[in-house]
Amino acid sequence: MKIGNVEISGNVILAPMAGITNVAYREFMKPFGAALTYTEMVSDCGLIYENKETYKYLQTSPMEHPVAIQIFGGKKESLYQAIKIIESQNIDYDFIDINLGCPVPKVTKTGAGAAWLKRKDELSEMMKLLTRVSQKPVMAKIRIGWDDNSINVEEIVTILQEAGVALITIHPRTRNQLYAGKANYERIKDIKQIMRIPLVISGDIFTLDDAIKAQTITGAEGIMVARGALGNPYLIKQIDYYFKTGKKLNNPTLQDQINYLRLFAHKLVTLKGEYTAIHELRGIAPHFFKGYSNTKKIKLKLSTEIETFNDLEELLKEIQSSML
Repeated sequence: MKIGNVEISGNVILAPMAGITNVAYREFMKPFGAALTYTEMVSDCGLIYENKETYKYLQTSPMEHPVAIQIFGGKKESLYQAIKIIESQNIDYDFIDINLGCPVPKVTKTGAGAAWLKRKDELSEMMKLLTRVSQKPVMAKIRIGWDDNSINVEEIVTILQEAGVALITIHPRTRNQLYAGKANYERIKDIKQIMRIPLVISGDIFTLDDAIKAQTITGAEGIMVARGALGNPYLIKQIDYYFKTGKKLNNPTLQDQINYLRLFAHKLVTLKGEYTAIHELRGIAPHFFKGYSNTKKIKLKLSTEIETFNDLEELLKEIQSSML
């Protein structure tokens, strides 16, 4: 798959997730076969008003290329400013991605995210400006419409292509669905017929079979994995391996999951310091043991009791002891 003038070596793409896809998480996930990674959503206003936390989201790693910086905002002027600020920061990145799909009310009420889907003329003008001024290829992530009565995915795809976008990711839910119900891949089964640029599909990819089904229906070049890989990094490898070889890999063992969690914890502590990293891990670590038998008590302890990296190690040793 080629995006602009950049060759992507695989089909699997790691989705941007607020509060999750920091540089430590992306470094951790890259070796599993993530062909493209994204930063967390970056607020254009956060950059313009020099919010220190916002600027932290711009950090990239030499080992994760190609990497996209995803930005969001409700006005073309502020998005333009944000791109110019990013270009002035000496950041090593490969793409700019414009979030046109976030359904969260605090984002859409400002005119950002999926709210752009309701303003087609403004959207066209905005994207033409951004693709013209950006030094890097511009991509976009969308939903199929605002609600069931205003599904306009074909129109939006046409607008984005004409504006010069290099890749489009489609999450086949409406904004009003938020994350409820099922991603409707059948609704976009023919979308490739009007596309001259790569399509990436996103939504409800929790297993290899989910990925195969979604790709078969849509003919997409890329598969974006978000919550499905949280605590299950091997899913990325399973999907990547299948689309390169046609063969299916077995699921990871419990010992594999312990090793993966330990590695990720090391990276997160290095990035954020022990206190912040361990408290963030309370929400992430239990996902590594989802679906494994006799781990209910351990998952509860991981989410409520760990205060230090040593606490985490002790719990992982407890899991290992129960395996003997």
